[in-house]
Amino acid sequence: MTDTSNDERQFDQTALLAAQYGHRVHRDYLAHVFRWGWATRYINSSPAGARRVLEAGCGSDAPLFCSLRHSRASTFRPAFYVGVDLNKIPLISRRRPGSRLMDEMVLREEFNFVERWRELLDEYGATFDLAVSFEVIEHMTEEHGDEYLRGIHELLRPGGELMISTPVFNGVAAANHIREYTIDELREKLERAGFTIKDRFGTFASYNDIKRGIDQAFDSDEAAVMRKLNERVREFYGDEVMACFVAPLMPDHSRNNAWIAVK
Repeated sequence: MTDTSNDERQFDQTALLAAQYGHRVHRDYLAHVFRWGWATRYINSSPAGARRVLEAGCGSDAPLFCSLRHSRASTFRPAFYVGVDLNKIPLISRRRPGSRLMDEMVLREEFNFVERWRELLDEYGATFDLAVSFEVIEHMTEEHGDEYLRGIHELLRPGGELMISTPVFNGVAAANHIREYTIDELREKLERAGFTIKDRFGTFASYNDIKRGIDQAFDSDEAAVMRKLNERVREFYGDEVMACFVAPLMPDHSRNNAWIAVK
């Protein structure tokens, strides 16, 4: 567990911004890109993209919003999307006077979800089919994390789903994270909030952890294939890409996990 008793921060507002990380191969940013693609495909998996989506912590760049908005296929767009973030969102300030981002897609900046989620409940009710939380809960204290998950749970319809990703605490938390969780800790926290775990993936791992974990994650025949595949693919891709390549199949050996939980 991470000791936050002397940490005066309410929330950590750092982010992997495209301007800093989007122009070079960086493991963490690549994992973000793959998560946004995963969420976009998941949103599109229902007929005609008919999902009402809440993103609680969309980021100042609002990358998932941009991915959905700029999709050539309108079916990739949700029926309705609300993205909120504690930071300012430059996309909002760059609008032409009087213009809207999109009628069915809403962004709200400087919105403290932990304190204000009931405003969304009053406005939209428990109508969201899917909530997205990518790399958010580790930036708040455990108490705030509990309230954060409670708010998401309340805003989802019965049977609604949460896609959540966060680092797996391995004994040393990132300097800009207030509270990281082990796999068991986050599972317990999600279940306490009223969710049932549906699926779990790794998003990135160190290349050495992948190599060490293959024999534990696969039977002997599969492990031999995975080692050969890893070696061959690594002739083209560098370690930053390889960190993400096999991780979805090896969540227990990954530094970051992505979960699907059901209300």
